[in-house]
Amino acid sequence: MTRRFGLSQQQSTIDSLRTRTGLLLSAAAITTSFLGAQALNDGGPGIATWLALASFVSLAIAALGVLWPHRLEFTANPANVIESYIETDEPLSTPEIYRDLSLHMHDGYADNLAGQKQLAFRFQIAGVLLTVEVIFWIVDLASKA
Repeated sequence: MTRRFGLSQQQSTIDSLRTRTGLLLSAAAITTSFLGAQALNDGGPGIATWLALASFVSLAIAALGVLWPHRLEFTANPANVIESYIETDEPLSTPEIYRDLSLHMHDGYADNLAGQKQLAFRFQIAGVLLTVEVIFWIVDLASKA
């Protein structure tokens, strides 16, 4: 039962991470449209403008790396379980099925954990890039004031 909870907890964590990433990308788009419009209205694009835009594009790439569908496993496919363990020449006993499924779930948990860490790292990069982008927009606007 612990592993099942662990897998469902992983799925919840990844769903939450993707939701926050979507919000972060929305905030970046709003920031770029609002501050970018002000920066471009005050004159031509400067180096800070280009750096802010590069930060936004990099942020969008990192965010899409989180939002893009990934192959993570949270459940066992019942058809595969029946085919592999029951409808064979020598069906496994119930304890053997439980043992094998437990090991399979543990492997899935470990694989998902590695994927979850990668998604979290991409989210952190996107957050840093949003901060960098805002700093470049502020520098650009301050230099034109």
